Amino acid sequence: MKQRKLHMRSVKGFTLIEVIVAIGILALSLASLFQIIASSRARIAKADESWHNMHMLTQAAEYVLLHNVNVDSIDKDFFPYDDYQVNISYEEVIDEQIHEDFMSIEGQLPLELCVIELLNMKTTGKETVGTLEIERIIYEDEGLEPE
Repeated sequence: MKQRKLHMRSVKGFTLIEVIVAIGILALSLASLFQIIASSRARIAKADESWHNMHMLTQAAEYVLLHNVNVDSIDKDFFPYDDYQVNISYEEVIDEQIHEDFMSIEGQLPLELCVIELLNMKTTGKETVGTLEIERIIYEDEGLEPE
């Protein structure tokens, strides 16, 4: 009978300390899982913002490159982002910036550097969120309007 009573005590269940340790391990696991989820959400938001900025820069570059003349601003119908502004400037490409393989080409037309800068107008001080530099050929009839 004593032996039977002893056997019943061991089948009774978990001790309080075992339950507290298990809950502690579960809490630590959940806390680290939530931290991983929060950091991945922040990385996703940053990647989305970066993609959006590059999309706007590419859209501005497409507009500039499709015109035969130098443009200083972009039409609102083509660039409908009220919180952003595009600054376009042109610089002469000096010979030191051109790769030596292209310097010896006979009849090489001159190049100009088109600098497209994307500004965020929501922030104070007009924060520059991206810059795109494109070298383009200056054609002899550059001053003519496109047909």
